[in-house]
Amino acid sequence: MRMAVEGMGIVSAVGNGPQDLAQAALHILREESRTIAFSKIDTSDLVRRASSRALRRVDHFTRMALLAAYSALEDAGLDATELEHTGIVLATGYGPVKLTFDFLDSIIDFGPEMASPQAFAHSVHNIPAATIALMMSLRGPCFSICQLDTAVAAATLTAQTWLAEKRVTRVLLGAVDEHTALLEINARRIAENLPAESSGGRRRLVPGEGAVFFCLHADPDHARHGFIESAPLSKTCLDAPIFFSGSASPAQRNTLPPMHNFSPLYGNMPIGMAFDAAVALLAVQGRLGPVMDECPAVHCLSRNRFGMTGSILVTSGEYA
Repeated sequence: MRMAVEGMGIVSAVGNGPQDLAQAALHILREESRTIAFSKIDTSDLVRRASSRALRRVDHFTRMALLAAYSALEDAGLDATELEHTGIVLATGYGPVKLTFDFLDSIIDFGPEMASPQAFAHSVHNIPAATIALMMSLRGPCFSICQLDTAVAAATLTAQTWLAEKRVTRVLLGAVDEHTALLEINARRIAENLPAESSGGRRRLVPGEGAVFFCLHADPDHARHGFIESAPLSKTCLDAPIFFSGSASPAQRNTLPPMHNFSPLYGNMPIGMAFDAAVALLAVQGRLGPVMDECPAVHCLSRNRFGMTGSILVTSGEYA
């Protein structure tokens, strides 16, 4: 089942919005060197969408998700009166890691009896999606998927199932991960111990942070940016370009058709597939030309270190 993409919301190190992402992707396609500073992303623009009081206790992870979700709805031209039958599916690899580490630190420092209840409450992985639902007054189903590398594919399949079953009219499909110094230290330590065959070429890639949200609808007339549909690897169209994120080895990548790697734009992130899907939507709209000619379809693949592959097929309206 095709899912029409009504709107896109992007919060990233290269800028917020599709235009900034398109310009950064063109640098990669032109093979121009560009150093991305993966510093903490500025979410101050969120105050235009929500009150300071409502955001007082909202952590950085949830702020990125909120900003991307509000941006997707604005891009789709939707207001609160049109969101009655809207569901939320949020994908993440690590969840709100800063609050998770804060909670663990409080256990070490003060013991389990005096551990921080606030850090615990906000470190629960489904709290960000619930916060989005509360602040947007959404009453549809709300679901979070937490796993490495293939979370975005699983979340896409969930959104597709809800729309096919007519549980909802539209779905806010999002993905978010955040950067912390401790996460970077541990990611480098793990990468150094991984053999080249399973590191996916990400040993030197610094962990990044960011969020991507898509507003999806079952009606093809709502497709402002093209379509998203899930597809297993066994049905991959060999003549379609591939955008790849994940832990496949160079040898495994060589078995696939010519592909593009945009991971320098977003860093070493489990939800990199969401950024690939956003770039793919720009590609099928012809917004990466003339470097990459307009194409009717792009496959976004992500394979974890255990060999499981997630696949998202991004298409234009002309793709059959």
